Amino acid sequence: MTEDPKTQEELLAELERLRLQDRQQREALSSLTDQLEEANDTLEAIRTGEVDALVINGADGHQVYTLKSADQTYRIFIEQMIQGAITINKAGTILYSNSQFATLINQPLEKVIGQPFYKYFMESDVPLCKELVDGAWQDIVTKAELRLKGNNGEIPVLLSLKTLNLDEGVSLSVILTDLSEQKLTQRLLLKKNEELLISEQLASQLNTNLEASVKARTQELYKSQQQLSRVLETMAEGVMIVDVNHKMTYANKMAQDFLGVRGNEYSLGGYHNMKWETYKLDGEPLAIEEHPIYLAMQTGKAVYDFEIALQAEGKELVYLSVNAVPIYDEAKKLTGGIGTFVDVTHRRKAIQQKDDFISVASHELKTPITSLKAALQLLDRIKDNPSSHLPKLIAQANRSMTKVSNLIEELLNASKVTSGQMHLKTQLFKLTDLIKECLSSINENFKSKLRINGDLDLVVNGDPNRIEQVIVNFINNSIKYAPNATLIEILLEKENNIAKVTVTDDGPGIHPDKLPHLFERYYRVDDGGAQYSGLGLGLYISAEIIKKHNGEIGAISEFGKGSSFWFTLPIE
Repeated sequence: MTEDPKTQEELLAELERLRLQDRQQREALSSLTDQLEEANDTLEAIRTGEVDALVINGADGHQVYTLKSADQTYRIFIEQMIQGAITINKAGTILYSNSQFATLINQPLEKVIGQPFYKYFMESDVPLCKELVDGAWQDIVTKAELRLKGNNGEIPVLLSLKTLNLDEGVSLSVILTDLSEQKLTQRLLLKKNEELLISEQLASQLNTNLEASVKARTQELYKSQQQLSRVLETMAEGVMIVDVNHKMTYANKMAQDFLGVRGNEYSLGGYHNMKWETYKLDGEPLAIEEHPIYLAMQTGKAVYDFEIALQAEGKELVYLSVNAVPIYDEAKKLTGGIGTFVDVTHRRKAIQQKDDFISVASHELKTPITSLKAALQLLDRIKDNPSSHLPKLIAQANRSMTKVSNLIEELLNASKVTSGQMHLKTQLFKLTDLIKECLSSINENFKSKLRINGDLDLVVNGDPNRIEQVIVNFINNSIKYAPNATLIEILLEKENNIAKVTVTDDGPGIHPDKLPHLFERYYRVDDGGAQYSGLGLGLYISAEIIKKHNGEIGAISEFGKGSSFWFTLPIE
């Protein structure tokens, strides 16, 4: 059975229905295409960060959704930084600031944006800050430490600057790192370092003291001869060590020089051997039992400043001051002795000179005092019956008194020189006039031998009383030591701005060995067994007077042909 064919009207109606359905499908497809394009545009906007939020019409109505884009993440990152972050334009105006920068300067964030960047820096740092910003605009990446203004003082920060190319234009990014904690840590570290350094110095000092104590008190000092030698060889004192049998086991270089030995020659004997001998101060040989090291070992007590005389082979006699102590081991058992000694020859000679001077002074004073006493006794006897001897006795008493007075004056002058109490009263005066006054006190028998030559109008600047002492001393020395001289010449010369006075005689002269000592204190020239009066202070005092005048003094002599004593003075 077959279906009846459709009528034409039915076919036309079906065709119209299909055309309508096709048109509706086309419209629906066009609408979907538009929606897809809109969706694509929205996604592109979201992807590029052009959209911050979306409004969605849902079952619960319209809702706003914010987008967590890369820009949002960046902003959150900037806000959560512990560094201050800002951007500025070329005018130095702050375009953007994170919260941390506002916190650093203790200002509300809304009051920071739009403010001049430089106003927040210490005034002294502003020039450097501007210089850094100018460099950054030229793409020079710079970093520097500056100081921000804070409520409680300055805040040290580290600036990092870099240009940024943004859509709205080129800006300058500034990152500010707070260095307060770092600076505090640095200060604390520096303080700790200083304390550590002090501790190290104290430790070093304690260690040095400990080493010295160890060297002085431990067995290492007694047994380590090599280490001990390094110390002893640098000492200026002589050091000698003997064992318990009093045999010398060590002598440092200085001790070897005193003993006149080299190498281990010192080990050939104890306190004496063929190379040297020791004596007491009175010249008697020093027995072994009297040696200071021996005494220290026998008594167990230290001996200090024990003076002995030592005569080394081929050398002059020297006087030594010896310090000695016994040496014990840790068990307090005697193992030897050690002695140190220094040359005190000059001290011993000074003591001898002092003793000689006292002896000479006593003798020099005794003679005029004895003469004075005798004259006074005779005067006392004839006081009721004056005789023709009266003038002679009075003259004798006056001469003796003058001599005593001169001796005392010399002693006082020497004391003033030694204590630095000699004072000058300088003035301009004519040398010739002063010398003529000096000659008035000279023995009449010698005046005919005196001649003044040279620049007789020479004027000098000095103390005339003190210069008179020097000239009189020179003349009296010529008379005393050259009594047979036929001429004593006083020569006055001018050299540049200096005056020179020379007293020359044609007497026996002075031995060359004695010339270097003429101006020493207590030195007296005795030639050929002749005995001369005087304390040996005249030339010493004269030298000190001339030195006080900033002049020079000296002597020239050819043995057997006379002597010349001279000094110089400033003219002005």
